[in-house]
Amino acid sequence: MSKPERASIVFYDADTQQLKICTIPRSRVESAIERGMALTIPPDAPENSDAPVTDEDARKLGGMAILVQAIAHPELRARLQITTEAPMEWDTPKPPTE
Repeated sequence: MSKPERASIVFYDADTQQLKICTIPRSRVESAIERGMALTIPPDAPENSDAPVTDEDARKLGGMAILVQAIAHPELRARLQITTEAPMEWDTPKPPTE
């Protein structure tokens, strides 16, 4: 019997003010996965690739997961001591003017 597929969820717990990750059977969140946006890791790997997943890929994945939570939770932003390619602009983007 094969093991069930798993999904990992990164979230911010406002009560404890901590980032957390949980693992859950994928079948319990499949509908959410189908509605969400999925990124390939490494980002430039084609589908069905057996390209290695490097330390740098792992760092980028962790950084993306943390930044997504910081977008939604401003109280987390001041704690971040991570380097991004460009400075983060946390303000809501203004719509383009014609």
